[in-house]
Amino acid sequence: MFLFPLAYLFSFFYGLNKLIKKQIEGLLAYVIVGLPIYMNTMSVSFMYGFAAWIPVMQSLKEVIVLISAYFVFTYARVYRKIKFHHIDILVALFFVYTLAFVFLPVGSYSFLNKALALKNLSFFPFLYFIGRFCNSQFININKVFTFIVVVIMIAACVVLVERINYQHLQTLTGYSNYNAKFFDTDVNGSYGLSWTFETQSGLKRFASIFANPLDFSASTVVALSIILSLITYKTKGFTIAPNSFETMGLIATVVCILFAASRASFVSYFMVIYFYAWFIKRTKILLYFHIVVLVTVIIFLYFLEGDLYDYVVNTISFEDSSSIGHLIEWANGIDAMATKPLGMGLGESGRVSIAIKENIGGENQLIIIGVQTGVIGLLLYLSITIAIIKEGVKNLKNAAEQYWKLIMAVILIKIGLIIPLFTAEIESYIYVSYITWFLSGYMINLIQSKKEQESPVSYNNIATAQ
Repeated sequence: MFLFPLAYLFSFFYGLNKLIKKQIEGLLAYVIVGLPIYMNTMSVSFMYGFAAWIPVMQSLKEVIVLISAYFVFTYARVYRKIKFHHIDILVALFFVYTLAFVFLPVGSYSFLNKALALKNLSFFPFLYFIGRFCNSQFININKVFTFIVVVIMIAACVVLVERINYQHLQTLTGYSNYNAKFFDTDVNGSYGLSWTFETQSGLKRFASIFANPLDFSASTVVALSIILSLITYKTKGFTIAPNSFETMGLIATVVCILFAASRASFVSYFMVIYFYAWFIKRTKILLYFHIVVLVTVIIFLYFLEGDLYDYVVNTISFEDSSSIGHLIEWANGIDAMATKPLGMGLGESGRVSIAIKENIGGENQLIIIGVQTGVIGLLLYLSITIAIIKEGVKNLKNAAEQYWKLIMAVILIKIGLIIPLFTAEIESYIYVSYITWFLSGYMINLIQSKKEQESPVSYNNIATAQ
């Protein structure tokens, strides 16, 4: 188990060393290696008696992001004339708007708790702007994507061992004791962890190296999106040609999504495949997809019975305890937004309020934002998400090979995370959040850079700076 904190600290210091050399890939190395194992690192460190060091280790993820932001903006200010994209303005507006709630006399929480809630809610703009203004020439996006695939393959191996032994890895890492100490979270569920690690029928849901099964399944959707972009080559048409490594990656995603057993991400997994086929105009894939869906429905209606049948029916009809819980939380959140459309204040929904068991309208990223910062904050966040997808689709057709792969990956990731957005506080999945927002900013970086290269002014600025 000591490998978790060792790998985490190694990824941080390796990334920091790269950043000192002004190589932004240092941040990506930390995000890809360190963040998937973040929760296990903290719980194992606590189990080994390093409780005093945990607050320091927790803060490393913010520290390395802020250092990266400093280097990126220092470089951008010197070597390029910054021209803002309309998505940049939306992201900046969201950050400034939510930041104002820290200082406004709105809500019942202290300044410190509001600042903590702000970090949970609005830290993603830092990742977006790092991707947006970093030097794209210093990033090998294929290399980055390859390491993400390696992570999901490792996760698949771990979850297979979990399933064979039918034991959660988290029962060996001190997960429950860590959460009880630092988040005042009571042990619940049938396996000494939390209800997240099991279905209503008692079937175990596994998290592999990630924080919980929902985080694991969302990360799988991200990996699938990236693998589909890697295996597709754009020439005059589209060629799907996975190598053995990428084929193993695809198999790994199937293993991961099955044993994570998240209904939202399971639907998202197939939704990603559907939109992928639609974007590359593969009518055969779409036809097979519709046939599989039809056969599945027929099998379900005429042959399926027992616990699995009840599980699916109760999910669709929102009659199981988990679905009912979502509906109750959504209703409470919507009622709170209707009562206070300008927001109840930072911390009134989400992780801060959950920690003191006074949460209003959780289990939905959009409602969590709306309860805290009102309809304006909610609309800004929605506008950013929609604008990124729209901008990606707009530039997909005329994009070149590697450029196309990045755009396709970002579009599929954003589409794939739509459903989990409605069922969880998805920005709390730090690996998913960090990598997604960095790639979103990096996509806009390349789109805007292409336009800037057509202007002779940008070349003059670079030549003068050099």
